[in-house]
Amino acid sequence: MKLIKTLCASALVAAATLSATAPSWAQDVNLTYHAFTGEGPSNLAVRWWMDEVEERTEGRVNFTRIFGGALGKLSAQPENIRVGAFDLGEFSPVYNPGLFPLANVTSLPFMSDDPLAHAMAGHELFMSPAVEAEFTAMNQKYLFPGLWTSIQMLSHEPIRTIEDLENAKIRAHGGAAEILKELDITVYGIPWGELPAAAERRVVTAAIIGSPADAYAFGFGEIFSYWDDETWFYFPMPVTINLDTWNSIPPELQAVIEELNTEMVVQARELLEVAEIESHARLSEQTEVVKLDEAERARMLDVRNAAWQSWVDAREAEGLPGQAVLDDFLQRLAQHEG
Repeated sequence: MKLIKTLCASALVAAATLSATAPSWAQDVNLTYHAFTGEGPSNLAVRWWMDEVEERTEGRVNFTRIFGGALGKLSAQPENIRVGAFDLGEFSPVYNPGLFPLANVTSLPFMSDDPLAHAMAGHELFMSPAVEAEFTAMNQKYLFPGLWTSIQMLSHEPIRTIEDLENAKIRAHGGAAEILKELDITVYGIPWGELPAAAERRVVTAAIIGSPADAYAFGFGEIFSYWDDETWFYFPMPVTINLDTWNSIPPELQAVIEELNTEMVVQARELLEVAEIESHARLSEQTEVVKLDEAERARMLDVRNAAWQSWVDAREAEGLPGQAVLDDFLQRLAQHEG
């Protein structure tokens, strides 16, 4: 009897010890995601990804989802992720060029007419040593390309020539701003949230923005009369997670997430393409499609090369490998286009 009591006591102690030292993957991982805007095209891919992560980890990874920018604007996303105000979210190097100067090579103008190839090349570039170091410096782990949308122009008056561009008051950023500056055309840097009112009051008479999905979703087809259905550049919006948070996730759950991240390069593009097809039809009903004349477009491509070189020169002046990163990205892009 005494032996039985001793064995029972030993079993209880062993059970308590096992409970205290149980592997961390048996516990839930709770992550907070923040979107700078409401549910829409900009977070379409990451919403699908979160659903899939929860399913594939059998609920061991869960997300608290905050939409509407309650914790900050798009430009504040990197710093908020860095300090752990929330665990993960998407941001754009276009809005934070000082923090991600090399990653911004993906937003240079007129690089490709293949959005999937561009996203695939960008995904690889963001994991290359030189560019990954920018994410690490911001205490972030790059996950996958979220929104990777076309940036196109809408206007109050038809724009078919460079002279038309010179006569317009254009809101632009990223690669579009770079090429317009090469043409000595003034650029208006109006924040996204203030743009509808500025366009309605004709503070700006043209806007180079996400299109067709964002343009339609946010009502710009009802504000502008004309649409240049040609991509000036692609807007990179990588999804990242706080690096300390990432390192705290058990390796076996990290592996599940990493496998999904690879799938998301194509999946994110396919999700957005469905939205773009519908938006293209709707935006076409609201606006008249006009484009730069062929001769004018050829002139723009000549200026594009100067814009690329200006970007390289600026990075080299900062002591960064601008030419090497541009060459690397163009090589990856050519491989995926092929």
